[in-house]
Amino acid sequence: MLSFLFRLIRDFHADHGFHPNTLYINDFHYRKLRESISGLTTDTQLARFLSVEILLSEEAVHPHVAWLAPARHRRAGLRFG
Repeated sequence: MLSFLFRLIRDFHADHGFHPNTLYINDFHYRKLRESISGLTTDTQLARFLSVEILLSEEAVHPHVAWLAPARHRRAGLRFG
């Protein structure tokens, strides 16, 4: 699971020229990820390790990454790109 996520992040960076900041993942895959990285004991540690915000979504049949504008910029109406 971890190598798959690193590949997603690497491919996103190669395609877009910047790193994603969000990981969409369902509950099942998230549990498997947590089991595979036993040294990281909190959700925050895992998010920092991957350098993404983790959003749990049952609609995410397969994990995928994206870049979302920070909430403070969305509220201010600023757009990037």
